[in-house]
Amino acid sequence: MTTDALSAQTCSTREAARLLGISVRTAQLWVEDGRLQAWKTPGGHRRILMGSVGRLLDEQQRAGMTRHAPFGVLVLRENPQERQALQRRLEEVLSDCVVVGVGDGFEGLIRIGEMAPTVLITDLGVTGLDFFRMINALIAHARDRAMLVVVLVASEADKVGVRQRLPDEVVIVGTPLDSSELTVMVQAFLRNWRRENERTGQSLEEGR
Repeated sequence: MTTDALSAQTCSTREAARLLGISVRTAQLWVEDGRLQAWKTPGGHRRILMGSVGRLLDEQQRAGMTRHAPFGVLVLRENPQERQALQRRLEEVLSDCVVVGVGDGFEGLIRIGEMAPTVLITDLGVTGLDFFRMINALIAHARDRAMLVVVLVASEADKVGVRQRLPDEVVIVGTPLDSSELTVMVQAFLRNWRRENERTGQSLEEGR
């Protein structure tokens, strides 16, 4: 078999993650536990067999994508180091989530429209948008489906001012950020979200 033919039957870890709707970290974990079959090139690059990706796609379709689709988490932080550090931490802990990081308000709005995240973690007063109007609109729009919005603030004074301008559903967290505490909170929210979603799905099936 030629190199071109072999390459056509494989894909990168990032491509496999995109096809399956999971994070790159989750794809790596699935390779390690055998759910995805892969090999490495002489240069050390991992190639995933498309056949194993196809099998997982078939499993997802048979199981029902709406119930088992990964959660979306959007991290909107302007500082690239802080954004990437938080994104890596969330990807490590939340293996069933697609974690996306963006650095400005305009791109953030685009991403929110594209992925309808279950969790939004954002700095206070991100430039490029009407921050408070955006958060209030997101909460109002999400009344019929749970959405966790976490606003990161720099001081206690900011906490007081922000709380007066945002709905009670918004979680306000101080910085410097304790990423472990934040991930525990996000995990708890997602567990409850999934439990409610599955309960709703079961009720709909029983009512048919």
